Amino acid sequence: MIKGAQRMKSLHSKKSLIAITCVFLILGVSGSFAQSKKTIAVFSPGEKSNPFWSEMIDFSQSVAEKLDMNILVYYSNDNGDTMASDMEKAAKLNPKPDGYIFPSMIGQGDRFLKIAQKHSIPTILVNMGLEDSEELKSTRTVNPVLLGQVTPDDEDAGYELAKTLIQSAKSSGKKSITLLAISAQDNDVSAALRVKGLERALQEFPTVNFKRLIHTDWSSEQTLIELQSETELASISVVWAASDDMALTASTFFEEKGLHQGKDVFIGGIDWTKNALQAVKSGDLTTSVGGHFAEIGWALILFYDYFNGKDFATENTIYKSAMKPLTAKNVTIFLNSENKDRWADVNFRSFSKVLNPSLKQYRFDLVILLRMAKN
Repeated sequence: MIKGAQRMKSLHSKKSLIAITCVFLILGVSGSFAQSKKTIAVFSPGEKSNPFWSEMIDFSQSVAEKLDMNILVYYSNDNGDTMASDMEKAAKLNPKPDGYIFPSMIGQGDRFLKIAQKHSIPTILVNMGLEDSEELKSTRTVNPVLLGQVTPDDEDAGYELAKTLIQSAKSSGKKSITLLAISAQDNDVSAALRVKGLERALQEFPTVNFKRLIHTDWSSEQTLIELQSETELASISVVWAASDDMALTASTFFEEKGLHQGKDVFIGGIDWTKNALQAVKSGDLTTSVGGHFAEIGWALILFYDYFNGKDFATENTIYKSAMKPLTAKNVTIFLNSENKDRWADVNFRSFSKVLNPSLKQYRFDLVILLRMAKN
């Protein structure tokens, strides 16, 4: 009886194995079956109408669609408590998000990471990374859930902005150049790095007279207040602004004082916002430096590879997004598809190592991206 029962058990096991095999044959063993669709929660410090963050979100939604991923977007209106509360709410969803993407707001990074760690949610920082991360080898030594960060090369952005503005002023025939700088507070990491880039450019152009550095809270309102207290406006030939919004405010202000952008004064900012690029095209700004709008999208690609078995840490956990100046000569590269989804034709899957096994290094290249969008 025992042997008979064993034979029956063996026969039953074989039938079960055959049945399971048939199920796999019907469903297939593709990556889509093995790997469920992932959902990433994105936490924006800006409000929904913020021009820079809305551009970032639009781009990331295009990337998510091409990679068959979901994104949930939360807006905190520059309130750290709101962002922390949204992170807690997102973690209680059923199912909870597979990953978090957010910037390390001033003095808030550790707080946000602790929430992600408490709920065991893998995280990638964008736009604003860990403070004092210049010497850091891996984000994962700081916190195990912090898979990586994708942040702007802010110092280079500040440098490129100053260099482009100074060269534009020189090309116009100005013999003497006086530069006014507008930035945020010293404790803002991004602003401080951009100013560092400005200082590097001033060392390369020692004949430029540096008037002073204005500190603001990034807002147009405070920028205008500071500009109204400025004296000897006619002596200023270059206005370097750490953001596009501040640059646009300065352009309007100088125009109202009878000083024309592109003739009397050369003004530029950082961010590549839509309004700023239109201003560059129309001549109301000399330049805008940017490209970091793509960082959430790049982070989604890193998440995609990570979830599909190819950990990007084998290359790096710290990535810098290149920042490039757009002027009237080349701004149409970005604006050419303004009235449609400019990213609809971009093959974002080509940036993934999982989907392109021959890819040895991530190529988060703006030139390639814009060429794809243009075609």
